[in-house]
Amino acid sequence: MVSTLRSVAVAIILAESATSVAAESLSYKDARRALPKGNRTVAELPDTSFLDEKQQAIVLSLKDTIPYFGALALTPDEGLFVDWLNASAQHHSIDAARAAALKHCEANRKKSSAKCVVVLEVSPKGAKPDAPLSLSAEAADALRGEYRKLKAPKAFAISPSQGTFGFAGGDGARALSACAKSGGGAKDCTVVVAD
Repeated sequence: MVSTLRSVAVAIILAESATSVAAESLSYKDARRALPKGNRTVAELPDTSFLDEKQQAIVLSLKDTIPYFGALALTPDEGLFVDWLNASAQHHSIDAARAAALKHCEANRKKSSAKCVVVLEVSPKGAKPDAPLSLSAEAADALRGEYRKLKAPKAFAISPSQGTFGFAGGDGARALSACAKSGGGAKDCTVVVAD
């Protein structure tokens, strides 16, 4: 009897979980409308006051090599020419790209250096901050290509913190598993598109 009650309770929890995922996710059609068209990018230089004009031009030229959403952080006293220069790219939001760039910079800066600041942000052209969905360039291409071709039922999941994603035919659990595997065990994967 106890075993049966536990099974019923687990079934109810799983059903509620599946319902909440489906209620929060978009259909493919709505997801396509939410995403900017194409892969053109725009770049912003939020804080480059410590770089000279030539260094600012170099930073701006990097925008073409950083897939959206991406960012680059530096320390004002070390500047652009450090041996650890590495941009953060392929995130699902500019906030996640900023956080990853700052984390990388802080991990590599000299202990005596000033605090890291974001000097470059790369976003897709036409991205709207209030859009119900934003994806990395790679994830957007996968959604428009491979995911679109799958037969329903199907789902698309992302890791907001790691920028990874996964999709699969069937229920959302398969997409969540694909996302976790692509991110080396990402623990924050969530279904964002389901059909």
